[in-house]
Amino acid sequence: MKIDTRFKLIIFFVMNLCIFGMKDIILGSLCFLGVCIFSLIMGEKKNVRRYFVIFIILLLISYGCRILPSGLMSIISIFSLLGRVMIPVALFATTFINTTTVGELVTAMYKMHMPKSIVITFSTTVRFFPTLVEEISCVYDAMRLRGLEFSTRNLLTKPGIMCEATLIPLVMRSANIAEELSASAVTRGIDNPSERTSIIEMKAKTTDWLFLSVAIVYVCFLFYLKYLIYGRIAWQ
Repeated sequence: MKIDTRFKLIIFFVMNLCIFGMKDIILGSLCFLGVCIFSLIMGEKKNVRRYFVIFIILLLISYGCRILPSGLMSIISIFSLLGRVMIPVALFATTFINTTTVGELVTAMYKMHMPKSIVITFSTTVRFFPTLVEEISCVYDAMRLRGLEFSTRNLLTKPGIMCEATLIPLVMRSANIAEELSASAVTRGIDNPSERTSIIEMKAKTTDWLFLSVAIVYVCFLFYLKYLIYGRIAWQ
């Protein structure tokens, strides 16, 4: 289902507020469930399955580490908590990126009257990371041709060469990508002080308002549950 980009941005910030406020297992799982339902509606079934499996593994680790010594249990619990908090954010961000073009994102941000500096920074960042992922794949292919693929043996016997073969090409390519994106943005008139126009038309539909309303009600419901649980415990 196609949802207006402006509403996806608002839901993204609302859900992030909810995610970082729900750090326990029950409420965090309910929050993750809401993100999964939203992503399924947007057509991201494969990503939902992948992140759902990872989330279940983290839950099992959270419960399983209780039999370990207290020091080791604390370390593993912290990392599993960090993973459980970041998994919903990563799933929502993946869904947002896969269902939104850069042009739609820029148009939506201008429609929401965001400062031009924020729009330029955000759109450049969105363009940067997919290109960087492609460069990482190319670097890894070149390393494999030289017999420097990532393996336990190479990491133990050739740590310096592995670090050099990985970091130096990535740093150089990152600088080149940033320069190319900057030149592309200037060529397209990103520094033009006049008002920006767009061929992309955005018009809010009933379904957009419905999704936003459901998301806000769901977030309020989760915070109400948190108040019932921890508020009564605090009063006792």
